[in-house]
Amino acid sequence: MKNTLTMGYVLRKNNNSKSSVVNRWFAHVDSQGTLSTRGLAQHMVEHGIIGNRGDAESFLAKLSECIPELVAQGYGVKLNGLGIFYPTIANVKGGAESVEKFSITKNIKGVRFRFKADSSDLDDLTTKAFGKKVSFGNGYYQLATGPKAAKYPMAAASEPTNSGSTNSGSTTNPTTPTGGGGNTGGNGGGGNEPGGDGNDQN
Repeated sequence: MKNTLTMGYVLRKNNNSKSSVVNRWFAHVDSQGTLSTRGLAQHMVEHGIIGNRGDAESFLAKLSECIPELVAQGYGVKLNGLGIFYPTIANVKGGAESVEKFSITKNIKGVRFRFKADSSDLDDLTTKAFGKKVSFGNGYYQLATGPKAAKYPMAAASEPTNSGSTNSGSTTNPTTPTGGGGNTGGNGGGGNEPGGDGNDQN
């Protein structure tokens, strides 16, 4: 499958002294933050999907109202090429002993708003298929974490001595950083990416 999307990445060291992989480096998504409705609308306009940002914002606002309304009514809502939004009910463990003893307040923990990526042949966005569509672009590494942590190009990957590493004998500092890493978050998470970026750092 041809790669059609490009993703940047950032390497960060696991500084958790209790971890079995302390001082090892792990790749994270180079998060650019989270787009607001206005930002997504502007993106749609730039791609020629809708004529102006006002119309795009209005469309997205209605979409964000209609999908939860329909899901609450028990519908699954499919957006072709993206996936299906659908509801589930979370039950208290063990269930009710009988129909007569069932109680909404005692037996239902809550309602969940779910999403399942489109898995059709043409629009497969499941985790494995999405990964095949993505190629990696520019790479950076960070010596600190947080939204303002500087990012250094991978070509300058000589870690300074003040980083606390025992693996590098280099005493030179990296080249000028590219500036703050945006909303890249800390170890084990991807900044503003919902649910983190799934890194395994035991």
